[in-house]
Amino acid sequence: MEFVWFRNDLRIHDHEPLYKALEGDQPVIGGYLFSSRAHEWSEAGFRRQSAKRSRFEVESLLALHQQLSQLGVPLLLREGSAMEEWRTWLNEHSITRIHAYTHPGSEERDDEQALKEIAEEFGIQVIFYEGDTLLHPDDLPFEMEKLPGGFTSFRKKIEDKDILPRKPLPPPYEQTPFMLEEQEKSGKELMSRFRELEASIYVSGGEQEALRRLYDYYYGSKHVLTYKERRNGMLAMDDSSKFSPWLANGSLSPRTAYWNLKQFEEEHRANESTYWLWFELLWRDYFHFLLRQKGDKLFLQSGVQGMEVEWEKDITVFDKWRDGETGYPLIDAAMKQLSATGYMSNRARQNVASFLTKNLGIDWRWGAAWFESQLIDYDPASNYGNWQYVAGVGTDMRKFRAFHVIKQGERYDEKGEFVRYFLPALKHVPNEYIYAPFRMPEDVRKQANVQLGIDYPFPIVNLQESLDKRQEVYKQATFKK
Repeated sequence: MEFVWFRNDLRIHDHEPLYKALEGDQPVIGGYLFSSRAHEWSEAGFRRQSAKRSRFEVESLLALHQQLSQLGVPLLLREGSAMEEWRTWLNEHSITRIHAYTHPGSEERDDEQALKEIAEEFGIQVIFYEGDTLLHPDDLPFEMEKLPGGFTSFRKKIEDKDILPRKPLPPPYEQTPFMLEEQEKSGKELMSRFRELEASIYVSGGEQEALRRLYDYYYGSKHVLTYKERRNGMLAMDDSSKFSPWLANGSLSPRTAYWNLKQFEEEHRANESTYWLWFELLWRDYFHFLLRQKGDKLFLQSGVQGMEVEWEKDITVFDKWRDGETGYPLIDAAMKQLSATGYMSNRARQNVASFLTKNLGIDWRWGAAWFESQLIDYDPASNYGNWQYVAGVGTDMRKFRAFHVIKQGERYDEKGEFVRYFLPALKHVPNEYIYAPFRMPEDVRKQANVQLGIDYPFPIVNLQESLDKRQEVYKQATFKK
């Protein structure tokens, strides 16, 4: 039998391992391994994978289970360490060849190595494919070790050479259904897991939902034509594409997203907004390639640049940030949105990361770990790459940069709708003070029915003083080779 190992590729469209397996004359089965790492605890005291992320994972697997059933391919499920569970699978089934996408993450590479060792022991061939990025690594105009040190240089090299994504694969073949009892068993297990997860998330998981969203964003609402103008919005569903959750677990192929975009441009028109969506897909690629090049450095405190900066590990201060109790409404609304929905806009992510690292001085890895736990669009490369970038220890290093979280709120949510939605205690605060309620005169506070320190916290730090203090720390940074 041919075996397809599903990982962060929970779809049947544009899926090379599945396509290649079904091309042959052997029966094909699929498998998914629930990682035991999801139950591990972070240094800051929370689980690595929240119920929200687990719900999205299981919902996506339910959709994959249904799609594979239509192809006659059973989906097997296991939970635990890769080494142990692969041994069980190979002992229970007459598997002759295994197909899977490779992944650049360090833990994912460990799982791949475990599979290679077990497969060699059993005399089984393993074929890994490239498929987590928009551009195929073999098509890049440079060797991976010569990946440009900044995104702008990377983008220019790609565009100057007119490098385009490969076309998506056609739909996979069907086969005669078999192992029906196993397929029914895995379906019941997924439904049981799903019922146990009562977390609320802002989108539904699965390939069909991903393709539905893609079609609606391009052809239904045509909001893609205003993507550049609206992408900094923080509240509305259509402020951005919202493709990221499905891209993260592979329910949506990045090549499918791109080539449908090109088709839309041909049928309607191209503008700065449609280009900007390509721009953002390239950003995702850049971080994935950076993870391939730098490996574990993407997860080190000193970052890919080896920048040694003194960081605080004050759990009380961190918890104020995590729980949205800093006294700065943009930060607090964004953190409460994340906890409630598993989502946060890119604009808000940059601000909360800047505030944690440049105002509070907390170890950026704690913030990245909290995002890993909560975001349903969690992607190791994008998450840790972006956190390093904002913390100042990643790519595109420049002078000390920080976001002014009051001015950012006033600029991108001038009416305060985002804040009032997630911080109802501030719903009567005038727009003039909505992002700095501590500046309200006494009579305005009474009229807004807000008592600072009771209804809403005082600021945890002074913005400018904390920035100045942190900048002095950065000036003392050293670099290791």
